[in-house]
Amino acid sequence: MSNTEVQNSERLPMLSATEENVNSNPPVSVSVSIEPATTIVKKSVDSNANSEDNNNFTQLVRPLLVELIGTTLFALIGLWGACSGGGLIANALSFGFALMVFTACFGHISGVHFNPAVTIGVLIAGEMQPVLAILYFVVQLLGGIAAGGLLRLLLTTKTYEACKGGATLLTTYAASNVTGANGLVLYAPEEVRIWQGVIIEFIVTFVLVTVLIMVTIDTKSKTGLASLVIGLTLAANILAAGAYTGGSLNPARSLGPAIFAGQWHNHYVYWIGPLVGAVVAGLLYRTVWAHHDRRMFVKRTSAPTTSSAEKQ
Repeated sequence: MSNTEVQNSERLPMLSATEENVNSNPPVSVSVSIEPATTIVKKSVDSNANSEDNNNFTQLVRPLLVELIGTTLFALIGLWGACSGGGLIANALSFGFALMVFTACFGHISGVHFNPAVTIGVLIAGEMQPVLAILYFVVQLLGGIAAGGLLRLLLTTKTYEACKGGATLLTTYAASNVTGANGLVLYAPEEVRIWQGVIIEFIVTFVLVTVLIMVTIDTKSKTGLASLVIGLTLAANILAAGAYTGGSLNPARSLGPAIFAGQWHNHYVYWIGPLVGAVVAGLLYRTVWAHHDRRMFVKRTSAPTTSSAEKQ
């Protein structure tokens, strides 16, 4: 017998013994649950953050200070533009650009209303409490009065009187003669009528408040370009209405110049028009434009469900 045959004969008993062990002990499948890896990110959370955001200074004092100081500076910059001799364009751009910048800087603190009409519209839209809205209303009027006083202090008498302190007044057209195809036509002195002024201020304020609500409050159309959109909307409305009413859209803006320049002629036009326009804008948002989360009367209806009988 060769050496190779001897080695194979010695290995056969070992292999047969191994096969017997395998057959007598069949493999057992063991299920091992493997959980997906979870990444844990630790964040350093300031335990005082919630208390800081909920204190009286953050929730009440700071927004009121922004509205008071901001309304003063916003109205003052706009009135400087109105009295600069640059005409309607300077007036519109001064107010529009000022509002754009302030909204970008302080919109997250107070909303940058700077206008009682805007505050009423936002209140009706469901974004603020009535008590806070009243406080906004008061500080905005104080800011408008302060702006009128600062304008009187910082302008020369000649410049101040030439622009009538930046007051908003219904436009008066002097008598004129026009020669047409039918000969000479005489036009008597005429002024924009009160009802016309109220409707004009109503429309432009309605547009401003509607745009502001849609780009800052509405859950679907809210945008990071809100400050740009709001500022351009104000400038466009002043350009459109300024030739007829002065383009106020803001009772606080009109109140200060009226007090210090003594220009009270038809002053109530600049309260009725803007305030009513803001109320209509807020109501229309809550009843028509808003989605189900803010809509007043018409709520979202649930999707129709199919019964088991119908499915079968």
